[in-house]
Amino acid sequence: MAKIVIRFQNQILGETVLQPGFNTIGRLPTHPICIENLGISRHHAFILGDVDEKIFILEDLQSLNGTYVNKKRVHKCLLRPNDVITIGQHALEYLEDPAKTKPASGSDTAMMLGVQPGMEPMIESLETGKAIPIVKETTLIGNSSSDDVHIPGLMVGKGFASINRKGTVWVINLLVKRFSLLKVNGEEVHSARLKNGDIIEAGGAKFRFILPGG
Repeated sequence: MAKIVIRFQNQILGETVLQPGFNTIGRLPTHPICIENLGISRHHAFILGDVDEKIFILEDLQSLNGTYVNKKRVHKCLLRPNDVITIGQHALEYLEDPAKTKPASGSDTAMMLGVQPGMEPMIESLETGKAIPIVKETTLIGNSSSDDVHIPGLMVGKGFASINRKGTVWVINLLVKRFSLLKVNGEEVHSARLKNGDIIEAGGAKFRFILPGG
């Protein structure tokens, strides 16, 4: 079960269990997540949910005052447990049932995720042919040596994008909008579910996403 807990000045005002499909947020009482405050647009944002896979994507509806996740303004964002959405003066905390302990990294991560060595997804550089296994729950893409997938140059910054594992689904998510766009199969995206063979473009670099047995 995933839910949103609404807080104002450290007081809990209520909570809403997220449903499949659209969970709309706004000032009108018709919204399942209703915040009656003038700082909130009538139709402010929505959370699109896949309950079975526990994938929930937040999207702003061009609201006047914007939508923030962990103090960063976002247009579209894949939600992760304990993320805090700020709308006006209200904080909306995204929570999931702790069904699994978050893994660490590397080969131990792959085993804890139930992925056998050699059976993990990969992204393959179309320029060099190098294949990078995706074994972490969150794999970072950027120009820093600390990023899991390194793209040299100034077109992308540190932690430019991430590939997130949610159950058996992998989602790519734009984290920092810089000079470059994030594209999947030639289309600009902020967040997208990855399928076998998808072509990812970032900072002039191209990768093919490969699922084991795909």
